[in-house]
Amino acid sequence: MNRREFIERSCMSCLAGLSLLPLINSCTTIHYSSNYTSDKNRIILKKSEFSIVKHNKPSSLKFVVIKSDKLEFPLVVYAAGDNSYTALYMQCTHQGCELSPHDTALVCPCHGAEFDTKGIVTTGPAEHHLKAFPTTSDHENIYIQL
Repeated sequence: MNRREFIERSCMSCLAGLSLLPLINSCTTIHYSSNYTSDKNRIILKKSEFSIVKHNKPSSLKFVVIKSDKLEFPLVVYAAGDNSYTALYMQCTHQGCELSPHDTALVCPCHGAEFDTKGIVTTGPAEHHLKAFPTTSDHENIYIQL
């Protein structure tokens, strides 16, 4: 194989790999909750929204997304595992794009900024942390103060 063939095959392999990325990303499911209520200053989310059955086995979600009429952008609620929760506004602090939530981070599709599940900037260009809403919980619900 000469140099030209090597470069052509390498480029074709890269393009083929890139074309598979949307398929791989589509395998990740984002759970949008519709099982919540709201009053003037808070959202009440059922803790049961974090429990699902996957392949006939109970499983726990790391996060749930809420689209509220009260807010321009959705909220993502992360379960910390110690019966505490973090509610974050899904608007990037860099230029205002809607973030994509993942199990361990929120990623800005516009410029690549990343935030951890507490809303702290881990990768720029964003310089400010995400807006976090205070949360409390009881045995059944999570209360998010707006």
